[in-house]
Amino acid sequence: MPIDYAKVRNWSRKGHTEDDPALGIAWEAAKRELEMRTGWCVDPVTRTQYVAAEPNNEELLVRLERQPATAVTGLVNEEVTSLTLVTINGIQYAKMDADMEYPLVLTVTAGTNTLNPLLEMALLQRTIQLEASRGDDTMTLPGDYWDRICRMLGKGIG
Repeated sequence: MPIDYAKVRNWSRKGHTEDDPALGIAWEAAKRELEMRTGWCVDPVTRTQYVAAEPNNEELLVRLERQPATAVTGLVNEEVTSLTLVTINGIQYAKMDADMEYPLVLTVTAGTNTLNPLLEMALLQRTIQLEASRGDDTMTLPGDYWDRICRMLGKGIG
């Protein structure tokens, strides 16, 4: 999702455009941190995911490390095959075929240009926090809100 400088400036209560380069850098850093901590992609991307062994559940579901996924492919008998996406409690899984050979690598296309409002608010807050910690402001914003959002959306490592 490209940065909307007017929205970020409004959120940070800046009436000038002098800090736009710093806001752009902080926005990119916040997006990358979100993906690293939670697996949630703001911009559409294609990533690979390694699956070492057959899943040990009856449905043969593998949790996708990148969310929200729009397509998943894997190799079945040396042919690239699209896998079915399954969503359980807001988390997406790939349904594996019974005749797949492990280990294998999945190709996951993930990300969306539309953010839910809670996530957008968290990204804006984190952007302002990163920009404010440059050293020329007297006080940085607390990161508790950002940490709670990452734990809620994440892999349990936030």
